[in-house]
Amino acid sequence: MKLLSILTVSVCILGITAGVVLADYNAGLKAYRNKDYGRALKEFKTSGSKDSNYNLGVMYFKGEGVKADRLQGLEYFKKAADQGHMNAQFILGTMYDKGEDVLQDRAFAARWYRKAAEQGHAQAQFNLGLMYTNGEGVEKDRKRFPG
Repeated sequence: MKLLSILTVSVCILGITAGVVLADYNAGLKAYRNKDYGRALKEFKTSGSKDSNYNLGVMYFKGEGVKADRLQGLEYFKKAADQGHMNAQFILGTMYDKGEDVLQDRAFAARWYRKAAEQGHAQAQFNLGLMYTNGEGVEKDRKRFPG
């Protein structure tokens, strides 16, 4: 019985915490859409969710509410990608594939494309297929991803 009570309390605390994070993200998204970038930055940073980190990456890349800082944006994209954000994973794959703002590393690009592709990101699937077809960053394997 004590275990059940402890589990119930734990689930309630997790639910409340998740609700606060979601509330911060939703407040940030609303502020962003209203071009209240200062408030959006504050809410996204408070949230720390994968969606918030992705949006912070976008804001730093575009210079929305902050001085444009692609390296800071890259850090937020990495956080979001590590948290499983599909578009952030794809962006990192593209950056490493092309060597934009980072040293070109096709093996690292393939890693990020694969993570996004496994979540159904069509362009990541295509780019990873090209990498296998051409042997860029991965061992050439035309049977795995026919060209």
